[in-house]
Amino acid sequence: MSRAKELEKLRLVLQRRRRAVLETSRGAREELRALKDQERDPEYEEGAQSELADYTLSQLVESHRRELELIDSAFQRMDQGVYGECVDCGADIPLDRLRALPFAIRCEEDARMYERERRGSPQQANFTL
Repeated sequence: MSRAKELEKLRLVLQRRRRAVLETSRGAREELRALKDQERDPEYEEGAQSELADYTLSQLVESHRRELELIDSAFQRMDQGVYGECVDCGADIPLDRLRALPFAIRCEEDARMYERERRGSPQQANFTL
């Protein structure tokens, strides 16, 4: 199968994932809202349970928001004809990587370098004997 056909299949994967994230997010909000409305456990302070539910909801909503941004960004790159190209080196991102992480914007090597730089870790020196 051609790379173009594979990339089109990934568009469908991303569309399904986007719908799933939206549904999950909606369901999680409803469940947490119901949890907050239930009778409180007498062993905990009401405020602590409410804070925990709020924290959990905000973390879940933030996680879903970030994933939706990544998916939407992948759609934009598809529309611009640059999906599957590394934003750093311009090389094609291997299809195996895109299948595993369809919103990847970097090849594996550049992704590792980016993470190292982001964390401030020094690169390991290469010694040749």
